[in-house]
Amino acid sequence: MKLLGYIFLITICLSTGLPPVEAAAGQDMAALDSSRQSLTDQKHPSKQIIPEAKFRELLQAYICDSMGKRPADIAVSRLKINGNRRIAAGDVAFQVFQKSKGITKGYVRVTVIVSVDGEADMEVNLSAWVDVFGPVVCVARKMTKGETVGPADVYLARKNLARLPANTITDKSKAIGMTVKNSLNANTSLREYMLFRKPMLERGEMVTILAQLGGLKVTTPGKTLERGFEGDMIRVQNSMSKKRIYARIVDDSTVKVDF
Repeated sequence: MKLLGYIFLITICLSTGLPPVEAAAGQDMAALDSSRQSLTDQKHPSKQIIPEAKFRELLQAYICDSMGKRPADIAVSRLKINGNRRIAAGDVAFQVFQKSKGITKGYVRVTVIVSVDGEADMEVNLSAWVDVFGPVVCVARKMTKGETVGPADVYLARKNLARLPANTITDKSKAIGMTVKNSLNANTSLREYMLFRKPMLERGEMVTILAQLGGLKVTTPGKTLERGFEGDMIRVQNSMSKKRIYARIVDDSTVKVDF
């Protein structure tokens, strides 16, 4: 009797097209998963995440703007990103700045505020090693202590500024006319402490004192009472009257009285 019952049940299922028990269970689970997915989508709308390449681009652009450099002069490495996460979909804008002292080469840290549709959504902190390439003033020949640097004595070489001290000279005008403090080998990258500005006049030198008012010009011999550089106001003594006055250094043999 049991066998006949089983046969009858199978015949009914086949003739009516009812699914087997396993198929029905599978369809029920699929429907449940679909329902759960629908609830998840409603609770968490579509998101977006800012890729590492974008943060690298932002950092490079910030350094270029800060230092007046071209992208080809900047190389970013060892980039670390802290605080990046998924944010809401929408129009994204970025604000890049430094919270502390503005170091823009070597080890650099910046903060990026990410806004979505005009509202700040996320703060991301970036740190990286930044190589900055640019011109450096080098000596063209061996120079000895006390020599004055002339235009032909220096040249510019492209070097990695991040690997050089902060006092490295990058402008030839800041070296030309200066005096070498100690002997230098050819091709040495100049630093500020290697040079000093030699006074144009020393104390006790004989000079011409020039006084000019309108078309009237008067000169008289004098003697410096202190050292000074071009453009400095120093004390001088009129050799004729022995009167002490202040005059401005014009060159290595002339001072001028200002009226």
